[in-house]
Amino acid sequence: MADLKAPPAEIESTDEVRPEKRRPLRRSLWMLIAIIAGFVVYAYGFQVVDVNLDRIGEPIPQQRFANVVRALGSPDLLTYETVATDVDLEFAMPCPAGGFAAPPTDGGATISVSPSCADPRGVVTVTGDGFGSNEAINIFFVPPNGLELRVAQARSSAEGAFTVEAQLPDRPDPEVQTIRARSRERVGSIFDPDYVPPETVDSDSAALIATTLDGGVLTPNDLDQLPEDSVLRDPEGPVSQLIEDGELTVTELREAGLLLRSPRWSMNAEATWTGIIETIFLALLATTVGTLIAMPLSFLAARNLMNDVRIPALNAGLAVVALPVGGALGYTAATTAASVVEMLPGSALLLAFFVIAAIWLGLRSLRLAVPLPGAERSTTAKVAAGLGATAAFLLAAQATVRFMEIGGNEAAAALGPMAFLGTFVERLGEILALVFGVLAATAGGVTLAILASKLAYSVAKRVGRRANSVLTVIACAMAGAVVAIGFGQLLAWLYQITDTTTTVVVPALVGAVVGTAIGAWGAIKGQIGSGLGIYYIFRTLFNTLRSIEALILALVFVIWVGLGAFAGTLALALHTIAANAKLYSEQVESISSGPLEAVRATGATRLQTVVYAVVPQIVAPFIAFTMYRWDINVRMSTIIGFVGGGGIGLILQQNINLLDYRGAAAQILAIAIVVAAMDYVSSRLRERYV
Repeated sequence: MADLKAPPAEIESTDEVRPEKRRPLRRSLWMLIAIIAGFVVYAYGFQVVDVNLDRIGEPIPQQRFANVVRALGSPDLLTYETVATDVDLEFAMPCPAGGFAAPPTDGGATISVSPSCADPRGVVTVTGDGFGSNEAINIFFVPPNGLELRVAQARSSAEGAFTVEAQLPDRPDPEVQTIRARSRERVGSIFDPDYVPPETVDSDSAALIATTLDGGVLTPNDLDQLPEDSVLRDPEGPVSQLIEDGELTVTELREAGLLLRSPRWSMNAEATWTGIIETIFLALLATTVGTLIAMPLSFLAARNLMNDVRIPALNAGLAVVALPVGGALGYTAATTAASVVEMLPGSALLLAFFVIAAIWLGLRSLRLAVPLPGAERSTTAKVAAGLGATAAFLLAAQATVRFMEIGGNEAAAALGPMAFLGTFVERLGEILALVFGVLAATAGGVTLAILASKLAYSVAKRVGRRANSVLTVIACAMAGAVVAIGFGQLLAWLYQITDTTTTVVVPALVGAVVGTAIGAWGAIKGQIGSGLGIYYIFRTLFNTLRSIEALILALVFVIWVGLGAFAGTLALALHTIAANAKLYSEQVESISSGPLEAVRATGATRLQTVVYAVVPQIVAPFIAFTMYRWDINVRMSTIIGFVGGGGIGLILQQNINLLDYRGAAAQILAIAIVVAAMDYVSSRLRERYV
């Protein structure tokens, strides 16, 4: 038993135990410091935000808040026709000698006035009973000439009673005058609608229309019983034109606007429907265009795909120099092809035959430019055939654009109610005409840059190492000068600088010096990481565009293309490109590297690697991101509408500015319904395809 107890000499020293004791104390101290720092930060935040709870308890802000919430809870969706009910009580002003006693009112609803007579500008108390529950009551003072002067407003209680004070006008008269209480009752309900004549119809005409509504028909003899100035007897009115057949049915009265459905959709509800449809398609077009552009660009912004892209510095320098030259050649070729097509007759049928013939000729030339294995053709023949194929396809593309413009215009004139289909084709042709020059310039620049890079490989094989280094430095210096001149021209346009020394010479010299340094470094290293350069360029571009709110972009496009949904579509499309390209590229960066390495091991090209190793792993998240972006664009379109970007946001802004919160509630409800429906559709699509 004695051996079980460690001797005092074997107990650990105090120095060895102290660090274990200090660690919890140090952790507690740091936690205390963190709590104090957090307290200070949030205290300062409350001061910056000016958190003030005193105003919350004030009665006026509370009442205003309650009114707004009640209005938002009662969206303006239906319009009810109302029937006015008047209750009159005789009244004297001023009081006659011996006083005045008004006879009591008869009927279900009654009113009384205390006192029953008063001097001008006096105050009386009007009490009512037997009215409808929670009805708005208007109190009028009616002199003998019949002019109604509203002197008070009230709202009946749940029992149909009210009491209100009214100040009389300064209109004394020895004759008996009238105090009138007018209530309005809604006609019809959602589940039991009714039809009533509009208030613009005189009382005799309204009574006759009501009789017709009960199951009869309106005949010319009925009209003869009405006064000459009756609305129904107007020779230019709808009834006089429709009653030529001898009678007018209830349906015809409705079509003529002499019977109004109660309730019916309000003007605000119809405007909301139009606005939300515009919003949905605005967001759809912006999402579609943005996604189609963002998808291919996202691969250039994925680090795992671009990290290992390395080419000799000579190839990079020649490619950069060839890029603007090829772009200029491509744009010139596109405009030349457009000029040739413009000389053709403006016949859609002839243009269709021309497109087919140009495509056939282009395919035949392409077969000669890219012969089948075993076929021998000279390089000159291949180049000539390639140029011929390019020219044929350019002519076919420009002819297609003109065919869409002419054919769409002719189809719109012939399709009648479906004319929007022809208009769509025509507008699509106009868009392609604008975009085609950019596409041709891009294709020309990329093509010439690839050819320049291949030329660099041939040169490097035929010259020595020293000569290759010299050519590399020269090519990179030229590339640096070209890039710098491009930036100089951008600054010249942006700041309206006309001095060529500032915009051309100085940038060219600076760019050449930087390019020389890069070329010297590349000659030593042999290869440069061009992929990372492209990666950083596109990442910077996407981050810059994402940092600009769609609201600001909409302001710019509204100035450019005018008010409307087109400006909003352009703004959301540009923002979608930046946002989706970033999300897509990050998804590409998170794919499994196993399939990527396996496909690369087979000797596949970079394009084949993307198609067979990357795309299968990103289809599902790309669909989810795209649907989510459509959802975002629907909600964002309500904001850009505030600056004239179209959609339901413009109507929402107008109602808010007019303090019409019931109207604004209808737009908010429509947005909520659309977003919820899109979320449901998105979830079902993800279940089925993701």
